[in-house]
Amino acid sequence: MRKGFKKWLLVFLTAFVAVGMAACGNSEKTGGGSSAKGENKGGKKDEQIVIKIADSFPSSHLIPKTGTLPWIDRIEELGKGKIKIEYYPAEQLGKAASLLDAAKNGVADIAYVGPLYVSDKMPLSGVAGNPGLVKDAVSGSKAFNKLIKDDLYELEFKPNGVRPLWGATTNPYQIVNSVRKVTKASDFKGLKIRTSGGLQEEMMQKLGATPVSVPGPEIFSAWDRGTIEGTLLSFFSWPGYQTDKVAKYSSRNAQLSAFGITYVVNEKSWKSWPKDVQDAITQASDEIVEQMAKAIIKDEADLEKQYKGAGVEIYDIPEADLEKLNAELEPFNKKWAKDLDAKGLQGTKILEKFREYNKEYQQ
Repeated sequence: MRKGFKKWLLVFLTAFVAVGMAACGNSEKTGGGSSAKGENKGGKKDEQIVIKIADSFPSSHLIPKTGTLPWIDRIEELGKGKIKIEYYPAEQLGKAASLLDAAKNGVADIAYVGPLYVSDKMPLSGVAGNPGLVKDAVSGSKAFNKLIKDDLYELEFKPNGVRPLWGATTNPYQIVNSVRKVTKASDFKGLKIRTSGGLQEEMMQKLGATPVSVPGPEIFSAWDRGTIEGTLLSFFSWPGYQTDKVAKYSSRNAQLSAFGITYVVNEKSWKSWPKDVQDAITQASDEIVEQMAKAIIKDEADLEKQYKGAGVEIYDIPEADLEKLNAELEPFNKKWAKDLDAKGLQGTKILEKFREYNKEYQQ
């Protein structure tokens, strides 16, 4: 009797434990950055997709204010409760130059990538930094967004395990410094100028300046301690980097280059998400390109008035000097293209495509 009871008890306990483990296994969703939320009448649970987005911009920067944050809000709105965004700004998940790896390795699902920061991995995508191509943020952003999706995805994004969601450009960069007005090539000589690497660095070397590689968030501290005396920057970026506290002079009509902005998504994460989630992200990404570009132009006009009132001398380069400066910078485009062609890359093709798209959207 006792032996039979023990045997029955053992069978009962084994069955009880098995049922409990099965229940636990069905109550949690693992992998893919998703979590279970709610329950339908049919017994199936609605899955909320949790997406990590990372960038390098401080909270005071206008790119998050006019671009990233409205984009995130729109994604969640279109997701109708199915998408939850976890946002990690200010290099919380990696320095600006390492965010491509953060996206590629799944540290973040989506990350900001500035191609000029990763010119060794995405040299063609740095074309927005070439001089004289971008006229304004709206046409430049539309052109760059088209370029990265239609021409550069297969060449540079896909090999890095990511796909571009959207791209934009700043207005053309100006020469900003605390030493003197710069109106012609010879005025660059001797200045310690912060660059974003790549072609900007080559341009400053050729013009006689000393290029210094400094991440965006460190511009103010580097300038304050004398490591740099100026930078190539659009007005749009001044607030985020406290540029107005150290700058004394800025051109207004130069076209030294622009800065390309991309947000990319990990390919595996993208493919793991349902189509309605992909559609929400795609729609929000398509909408934000022109929205942010128009905000850039408006904000820059307001900022220019503010900085002039604060004592910064903002000036136009005389037309004759500007034409001469642009002529001196044009060979950098040809050299950029030929150097990449020599490496078996499509430098000339991408340069001409970007010119073509800019002209298309400037009309």
